[in-house]
This record gives sequence, structure tokens and C-alpha cells, in this order.
Amino acid sequence: MKNAFFFQTKQIPDHAYIFDQFKQRTIFFSCFQVDQKYYLFFYSQKPMEIDFLYQAVDVIQELDSKKRKIRSLRGFLLYALEIIDNEKDYEILSTNLQPFFWRKVENILRQNKKGGLQEFLFGSQLNHSDSQNDLEEKIPILQNQLNSLQQKVIGLETKVENQKYVRRGQTKASEDIKSIQEEDSQAKAQTEHNFITLGKISEQEKVEIIKLGFQLNQDEKISLKKYYEEKGEFTLFEWKGYQIKYDTIRKTKLYQQLKFGLGR
Repeated sequence: MKNAFFFQTKQIPDHAYIFDQFKQRTIFFSCFQVDQKYYLFFYSQKPMEIDFLYQAVDVIQELDSKKRKIRSLRGFLLYALEIIDNEKDYEILSTNLQPFFWRKVENILRQNKKGGLQEFLFGSQLNHSDSQNDLEEKIPILQNQLNSLQQKVIGLETKVENQKYVRRGQTKASEDIKSIQEEDSQAKAQTEHNFITLGKISEQEKVEIIKLGFQLNQDEKISLKKYYEEKGEFTLFEWKGYQIKYDTIRKTKLYQQLKFGLGR
């Protein structure tokens, strides 16, 4: 078995199954076009069986001989470079080799350093292949991260819109509350003049007012606070036409005396 092959083929589609096979088997390849002819060069560190190739590629001829049978990886590289250099116009169609591979490998062959070719082909190439495999593995992860980020962006946009809606609602509620407060203030101002101070009421009238309040409250007709401060039936306002602050009158000495004197 050999570890390098060189073929003239019919055109191979960019996404052909054979290229995936090469990557899975850690086989390095270069598919290129020269003067309307298509070539496939590939090699590996270890000898390989290539029966799978003939099932996936239309092979015109195997380029494995010059004056004699080519048996080394170096010989196949020189053959491929001869075809490329003779035309000077070639196009790489698909490869997993490093950029400018053919230009670099030609320089390596000219230097003829011991071990230099092996290091170039398998040292850096394996790293390049590993990096490519790592990248291919990371693509689905990155895609999932991108999808997750897009969902978060959509969620943030929705949240912002909801916050705008809530703020509009809060602004409307604030305006409504302010309006109610203003109306209450106006109503309070309109009724404030109905309240009088205790200094304007005689002692005898205070006694009458306090006693009636206790009596109405005892009969469960009205609470004391409503009796003094509100308008309507059983209120001080209905009887006298004015109102008194309940907290003011209940703190008076007279109120306390009448409260305990009535046994309340």
C-alpha cells in the first residue's frame, strides 16, 4: 500500500462526499484545475486503501509513472508540481492543506533538508488539520450561542417595550391621581370655611353639642367623628350649620368631663 496518490479525474463538485471522507480519515488532499483538466492529489502519514475513492470519483487515469513507477511521496509531489509549473495557471478547487501549499512545498524540495519535508507535510499539516477539525466542531457550538444571543436580544426588546407600556400606564395613573388630589383639595377648600374654632362657641353651646353627640353615638345613629366633621343626617352641620374638628374637641377638658360624667 502507498501513502500518496495522484489522479486525473473528471470535475468533482465542491461539496463532494469524498472530501468529507478525506477529512474523517486524516488524509491531506488538494483538488486543482490546470488547463481545463482536473487533478486530485492526496497523501497520508500511513499507507492507505483507496477503494472508497473509485466509488465517489470518476477517475480518468492514475498518474503514478514517469520514466519509471513513482513510489515515494517526494516523487508524487514533484510530478504534481511539474504539471502546475508547466502551465503556470492553476486553480485550487478544494483542499485541507495550508494556504500556498504548492509554492511552499516547492521551496522545501529545493532545500533538500533531511527531515524538512516530513516536518512540513505532517508537523504543521497535522496542526492545521487539527485546527480545522476544532473549528468544524466549534461551528455548531457558536451557532447555538448565536441563536441563544438572538433570543436574549428579542427578550430584551420585548422587555423594553413592556417597560415602555408600563411607564405609559404609570404616567397616566400618576396624572389621574394628581387630578383626584387636586379635586379633593378644591373640595376641601370649599368646605373648610364650614369648620369653626372652639373659641367662637360659648361654653353652654359646647355642652349641648357634646351631649347630643354622645347621645346619638350611644343610640348607634352616627359615629362621633362623622357627627362633628361630616354633613348629613344626625350631624352637627345639620343641626348648627357648621362643623368642628373631632380631634380638637375630644382633647378638651370639658369633653373629657362630660364623657366620664355620662359614664362613657
